[in-house]
Amino acid sequence: MKTYKLGISLAFMEEISEDSNLSAFGDAVVNFLYSVAKSRVQGRYTGKKVSNVALSEALTRSKIKPPRRSDKKMRGDFVEALIGKGYIEKTFDINDAVDMLSEKLKGKDLNDPIEENNAIAEAFSYFIDHYF
Repeated sequence: MKTYKLGISLAFMEEISEDSNLSAFGDAVVNFLYSVAKSRVQGRYTGKKVSNVALSEALTRSKIKPPRRSDKKMRGDFVEALIGKGYIEKTFDINDAVDMLSEKLKGKDLNDPIEENNAIAEAFSYFIDHYF
């Protein structure tokens, strides 16, 4: 059975994707990370919510297999739960994570919604593969 850097099995990853509290916590972490990274890149403060569509696409592009029989919302929640669990387990440092995401967002048109969603998916896919 495959285990990831958190030392947990895929079966456990499927379980945490169904934990709405962990997903809600992870949602806050994801939105914080992205808002800080986008603010750095654009040179002005912003508060941005990351959509489940972008997170679902990030998971699709990553090396981690999504939970079976999952839709975009479930895959987005899975990513949020994964990142939330990673924060709790100190799998990543907030500053390093923001630096990584900022680097991946540089040069992208974050004012165009379609391009921004693509940039988010690319950045978080890299993040997932790097830390998990």
